[in-house]
Amino acid sequence: MGVRRVFPRSRKVYCEMCGAEIDEREARRIVVDGVTLVVCPRCYEKLVKRGRVSGVTMSAAGRPRPLAPTATSTPLHQAAPRTVRTVRPAGYATQRKQGIARRGTRSSRLLESYEVVEDYAERIRRARMRLGWSQKVLAIKVRESENTIKRIEAGKLRPTIELARRLEEVLGIKLLEPAVDKLISGGEGGRLPGLYATLGEIVNIRKKEGE
Repeated sequence: MGVRRVFPRSRKVYCEMCGAEIDEREARRIVVDGVTLVVCPRCYEKLVKRGRVSGVTMSAAGRPRPLAPTATSTPLHQAAPRTVRTVRPAGYATQRKQGIARRGTRSSRLLESYEVVEDYAERIRRARMRLGWSQKVLAIKVRESENTIKRIEAGKLRPTIELARRLEEVLGIKLLEPAVDKLISGGEGGRLPGLYATLGEIVNIRKKEGE
């Protein structure tokens, strides 16, 4: 009687790009922007065509296969930056700190005058998928946890103004808009002098112009 060979059952895994369930033997392990991802053959082909894969990939047999360098690869040899010494006048440090403090106060007021758009979740998700990134890659780009990105894209968590700024810069989208109520009233502390006018003041100005 011959010996019957028993092959182990393959596991099911999920593509970290599109979420599709695939056989583990068909999965591809790749490196995109310094992050290792497990993707399905379909997403793998898309990323290779876009030149996004910049590391080592695993074939279906599990054997590593090096990829040719792409435009996203980091050059091995770079010229050392030149060091330039700058001589500052006396009292420069104190003046600079005072200037930064004033700018910081003004910047915080301007940030308070903006709010996150209502469809932030859809804008973030579409921009991420257009770039071919997983939620894990985006989380690393904006220095947040993957769970935070998942909750934001699901509409369960509204990003802070600072996080929205980072997402705008990384994804190249618009997430902030002027807060109309704050632009009119100037916030809880009253109107900001020299920056905004109330509706009553605007009406009075127009009446004077018509006289």
